[in-house]
Amino acid sequence: MNKSPIAFLVAAYASASALAAPTEVAGSDFGATISLSAQQTDNALKTQTDELSEQQNQLMASAFALYNNEYIALNSDYAVSQMRYEKDSQEERTTTIGKTDFVLGKPHNPFDLKISHSLQKLPKSSAALELESNTDEKQILSVQPGFRTRITGADNFFINANATEVEYRFEEQKNSSRTGGSTGVIHAFSAVDSLSVYLTQSDVEFEFNPDVDYSQTMAVVALETRLRKINYRIELGQSRTDSSRLGKSDDPYYAVQMNYDAGHHQLGLAFNQQITDSSRGFDANAAPGEIPGGSDVTADQLDQVLLRHAELRWSTSVLCGRCDFYLSVYRDEHQFQSLERDEERLGGALGLGYQLSRSATLGFNASRVENKFAATVNDSEFTLDQITVYYNYAFAGGFNLRLFAAEYERSSVDASNEYQELRAGATIGYRF
Repeated sequence: MNKSPIAFLVAAYASASALAAPTEVAGSDFGATISLSAQQTDNALKTQTDELSEQQNQLMASAFALYNNEYIALNSDYAVSQMRYEKDSQEERTTTIGKTDFVLGKPHNPFDLKISHSLQKLPKSSAALELESNTDEKQILSVQPGFRTRITGADNFFINANATEVEYRFEEQKNSSRTGGSTGVIHAFSAVDSLSVYLTQSDVEFEFNPDVDYSQTMAVVALETRLRKINYRIELGQSRTDSSRLGKSDDPYYAVQMNYDAGHHQLGLAFNQQITDSSRGFDANAAPGEIPGGSDVTADQLDQVLLRHAELRWSTSVLCGRCDFYLSVYRDEHQFQSLERDEERLGGALGLGYQLSRSATLGFNASRVENKFAATVNDSEFTLDQITVYYNYAFAGGFNLRLFAAEYERSSVDASNEYQELRAGATIGYRF
């Protein structure tokens, strides 16, 4: 990984601002867990014929840290796991996933430094079978020094620089680096309402594919409101990209995020459109410049991609005093800008958890995902259905037990992409 942009930004920030060491702890929480999972599957390779029954075991250890004082904030959580296959259906692999967000400087300080790091496990492509061998691991490291100052009683000026490195564990040809920055003004109408106007610019370089390099400039207006029951943020703007492969292109940018909490009901709504690329990935919950934090997918070829995402989530506890019910639906669209490849994914999920006692929970969840591809792509459309039933029990002293059974069914116009699988297992863990 070429870390020179990040090293430069850290050095520049250190020379511009020196903060004293923290004097007291305002809040902290540290911990670790270990767990062992044993699962039995009747179709380890997810095939329609010659199904292989196999036991698969997973050993996992994780650690987390939350720390906050008058100068810094840290939120870090990582897990290391290893899968073992009784009949060697796949190669054993040790995987690390997790995320760290570190902030030096608080809103009242003129300078701050944000460092984010993530390790994700994601499918190599939208059409890949759900096998360990069809996944990759993506690492993103981002450093963002910033400066802000009050220019009127209600207006604040800010300027940030950003350097980001994206690395893949197995498919290194997808590696990329991004440098750039943003500047703008935030106007506070009140303690809960604000309007922002900002510009961002970034240069994206691909380590092994320089012909895909591009630059991106965005002008955005954002309105944000945070009330006791509802908060929302609306961003509208214009994005311009420039590359030797595609030339200049202008596309509208928008992002809407709304959350409503009425006690027994929680409602979330999100939809956005933005230009991204298949190295950074297609996590639609991440705004430009942020590190993806949710489910993600990449592609087997590099290209700029127009991403559209819409999602609605609802959860409630009104069904019964001990029940928690949730329902979600979403739609993703990936329009590749130079490759003849378009993808559409429609999904939905629901689940119900019932609190048998203070220590025991019984529940189920079900989901369906429909994947559609452009006719020019050699990928068959498919639908994946999943139903899971589980039982969780928390013992005194930090031990916990999870029992589950799941059924998977993938249907497709191409019979070679179809399979059915039953999987059941148990996980026992301990939190220190």
